[in-house]
Amino acid sequence: MIVKAVDALIGLAAFPAEQALAISLVKRQLATEHLWERKRQIIEQTPGLSVWRGGETFEDIGGVENVKSFLRAVLRGVDPPRVVVFIDEIEKAFAGTGTDLSGVKTEMTGTILTYMQDREADGTVFIGPPGSAKSVTAKATAGTAGIPTIAFDLPAMESSLVGASTERLRAALQIIDAVSQGRMLFIATCNSIASLPPELRGRFTLGTFFFDLPTTEEREIIWHIYFKKYGVTGDLPNDEGWIGAEIKECCRKAHRLSMTLTQAARFIVPVSRSAAEEIKALRQMASGKFISASTPGVYQYQENTPVPGRRVMRDLDGPLTVMAPSNSEA
Repeated sequence: MIVKAVDALIGLAAFPAEQALAISLVKRQLATEHLWERKRQIIEQTPGLSVWRGGETFEDIGGVENVKSFLRAVLRGVDPPRVVVFIDEIEKAFAGTGTDLSGVKTEMTGTILTYMQDREADGTVFIGPPGSAKSVTAKATAGTAGIPTIAFDLPAMESSLVGASTERLRAALQIIDAVSQGRMLFIATCNSIASLPPELRGRFTLGTFFFDLPTTEEREIIWHIYFKKYGVTGDLPNDEGWIGAEIKECCRKAHRLSMTLTQAARFIVPVSRSAAEEIKALRQMASGKFISASTPGVYQYQENTPVPGRRVMRDLDGPLTVMAPSNSEA
């Protein structure tokens, strides 16, 4: 209990820590969750910082076994991180570096570069189509380790006052430094890496992982996860090219609207169809350049044509469940 309480108070100044401790004493018992909530509130007083309150772990994510295995090794390694710093769509956050007329974004980028280098901060970049489990994997890293995820919103730190933007950024980095005791893991997601400054990419020393559309086997695991979460069952629709977010939405619609899965699928347009050319270009760009999130080694793109017919989905908790024909209309 004492260890958990100390962990929840690390990074707070003396007076706020004393206040949080006093408020969290309930009937001579110390409510550590109250301490953490107070700590979250203090962190969120800093412009551009927020604390993720979801409880996802790697058990809630189907597929992407290679990146999960790697991150588990990071969490078990020497000097494991105490905080995950999550930067969503990093290419948009740092857009304009080197070209902005005011020089504000360039100065902020330089501050980040110096900070990560001086702290020898670990970082990794996740790239892939929207909805391919990049963000949820980043957040689940912290949930798996039982440490906080601090969302880092660079645009929210920008100010119209001269010099204020960089000061806000430095204040945010000081908070992260205090809370993590110098042991933070930066995880950034992006949909396109071409516009990201090369010097910034170089600071993410743990590598870049490519998240492809899930395979048949990965989709099978994802269906089981959301079957359990939403309490649905039945024949599956044609899920060729679906991502995890679409499988989740299909199960959620079936649960909320009392539909079959096949009926719910009629209201879903897979991103693999709506953005087919963009995804193909992204796959071709990533092939041979980035680490695969799903399988060991470097990602290699091979264009495959789905084979029509029926396939069987293994029931992980019982008998086999036969899916609808893979070439049927959703």
